[in-house]
Amino acid sequence: MQHTQQTLRTVAHDNSSNAYILSAQMIQLEVVQGAVARLMDRIDEITHNGWDKNPGMACCAIDEIRDTVRLIDMALFPLYKEMSEEVKTLNIHAQNLYDTVIGESEAQSV
Repeated sequence: MQHTQQTLRTVAHDNSSNAYILSAQMIQLEVVQGAVARLMDRIDEITHNGWDKNPGMACCAIDEIRDTVRLIDMALFPLYKEMSEEVKTLNIHAQNLYDTVIGESEAQSV
């Protein structure tokens, strides 16, 4: 019983920590989403002003868009990897919790 309580305490603490990390990463994801929204606004502005028709302005606009997309990609890829790791960790903790609770109740019912 002592081992079960310790396992449950550890899993609960670890899950709480992982939830805080995921919350912070969600805020980072909102920042990336904001950058995408600003990029879309900028593209709308470029087409509304007809800059896409002028070869010189179109070239500058393409450079600006390319640089912005690269920055967004640089932010998004590591964030995705970090979030994937946190989800994997949460799944491991959930499995440990399940094994502890179900294993304990099956052992008691035998």
